[in-house]
Amino acid sequence: MKKIILAALIVLSPMIAQEDLENPFLGDDNFPMGYSLLPDAMPNFMHLYMKGGGMHKLDLTPEQEAAIEKVFSKRPAQLMKAAGDIQNLETQLVLKVVDEGKKAEDVKELLNQIAQKRKEMTMLKIGCLNIFKETLTKEQYKSLKDMAIEEAEDL
Repeated sequence: MKKIILAALIVLSPMIAQEDLENPFLGDDNFPMGYSLLPDAMPNFMHLYMKGGGMHKLDLTPEQEAAIEKVFSKRPAQLMKAAGDIQNLETQLVLKVVDEGKKAEDVKELLNQIAQKRKEMTMLKIGCLNIFKETLTKEQYKSLKDMAIEEAEDL
């Protein structure tokens, strides 16, 4: 039993240690959406729908609401996990370069992991955009796009 516990601690210790990392250089990182490949280039329909009043302005049918809610019951948790993973990997990268003096070649694998995670997060975001395109009428979708443009202009 002691060997199992010891083995578990050895395997899990790097993951536990990673959670405690803090990047002292990180400013306003727009967590979690700032961690996709295109953080400011794609509209955030989910935010507009959930918090921007979109669910009321779009006058959805019960079927449309159900289809959107089905996706969003899981998607925010997936996005938050991916963003947390990216933030952790990027913190590791910064500490390796700044504190340990690692060169670009030394952190190439870590950079690849960050790129892969950002790709995964962006694919989740694309899935969010697609559910609206697939579920809304043309008029509703145009209204949602107009809301996103208006929001972008206000930034």
